[in-house]
Amino acid sequence: MTSVPNPIDAPGAVTAAVEPLEDLLDDCNHVAIVELYPVVPVPVPAAGTAAGRDGLRAIAQAVYDAVPGGCRQPVPVRPFERAGAWRDVLRHEVTEGFMQPARRFGSAVPALRTPEEIRRAGELADGVADLIEAYLGPVRSSGAVPGPHTGEIWSRNLLLVSDGWATILYLGVGH
Repeated sequence: MTSVPNPIDAPGAVTAAVEPLEDLLDDCNHVAIVELYPVVPVPVPAAGTAAGRDGLRAIAQAVYDAVPGGCRQPVPVRPFERAGAWRDVLRHEVTEGFMQPARRFGSAVPALRTPEEIRRAGELADGVADLIEAYLGPVRSSGAVPGPHTGEIWSRNLLLVSDGWATILYLGVGH
């Protein structure tokens, strides 16, 4: 019998798993950050109601409230049409998006990563996504949410909601 990992332990597992990805995305001037916020239980909606945007907003705020010290802010959620779109966003950001060092410097600078390193970044991102779903269960809803971060060059927060759990995946680039 296989034991199911405790969803509350997901942030620690992700922290350990993302180190090779962050190392691959770092460059001499910038640090890549991939972090999973605390995991919180998803409240069961009342019979006959759907979560909708307001339900997702409340779930996102519950995740931010679970951060040590809390983080109270307006949390509009821009839901993705497909629940699995967050995986595509993660992969895109580490292979073609702003997290890829070559993208930060524009076309005048030669690529800072080889095609093999870019392929590896995509594989590592897929592994992180699989790990998150191993802890939370399949993500049923996802979307972009604003974050409380200051001082980053770039960041993106993705709300991930499974049948029973929710968290926010933070992607960032800092100095």
